[in-house]
Amino acid sequence: MDTLERVRRQVELVEGFLKELETEKSYRGIERLVQLVIQALLDLGLMVIAALGWRRPRAYSEVGYILWEQGVLSKDDAEMLRSMAGLRNVLVHAYALVDRDRILEFAERLKVDARRVVSTVLGSIEGKPIDPPEESVAGIVEKLKRALSGKVTLALLYGGRAKGYALKGDYDVAVLMERGCDLYKLGGLAVDVAEALEVPEELVDVVCIDALPPEHALEALSGVPVIVSNPALLFELRFKALLQLLDLEEGVKICERTPSRP
Repeated sequence: MDTLERVRRQVELVEGFLKELETEKSYRGIERLVQLVIQALLDLGLMVIAALGWRRPRAYSEVGYILWEQGVLSKDDAEMLRSMAGLRNVLVHAYALVDRDRILEFAERLKVDARRVVSTVLGSIEGKPIDPPEESVAGIVEKLKRALSGKVTLALLYGGRAKGYALKGDYDVAVLMERGCDLYKLGGLAVDVAEALEVPEELVDVVCIDALPPEHALEALSGVPVIVSNPALLFELRFKALLQLLDLEEGVKICERTPSRP
């Protein structure tokens, strides 16, 4: 699935919630659908921000303003999204403070406002080159090699970027250092990687393979090889992570089967 198709599916999700909202009669159902529409709208905004490489919001309340900065939304709609993000938190965490009549009134406005925002956001992204070319992963790997060569014994690109997904904005890199995980060196590597890729440091996540839980380690070790000084070591690490994961799952099953004592 390409990026634009993923965005369109998110649009369909918003529209689906709005259609349910039009027919829902119970207050609790309406309140829940209002939450879902707001969350889906905010996620749609995040997708566009990630796909086009704009600055990362520090909170959901910033999503609308970033879309405004980039000329996607009007300032009024940006402020409306900010208010929606706040209302979402109120609905999730403070049910006792909610005025039912106001929520019902807001739900009616939401049916119009949400569709306007969706139409505007989708129109802003259609026709733009948002999916990376096939060689982009190879290009990323080449830059990582230059940045990490001589500094680690093993490095892999994993996560969404390894699969060529622009919507997965972070660059996830797993490394193995010769003398174990050194946090100072790890921080330096993160800066080196960001400089090599010419991206903000906040978009780079560099982790030590030997400090990861088994499931995360297995995902990282199944990524795209960047530096592999010893292929046998990569195999051993994958085997060890798989073994640990299976042992962990088996332990959970045993605990679930063991009756609790009164």
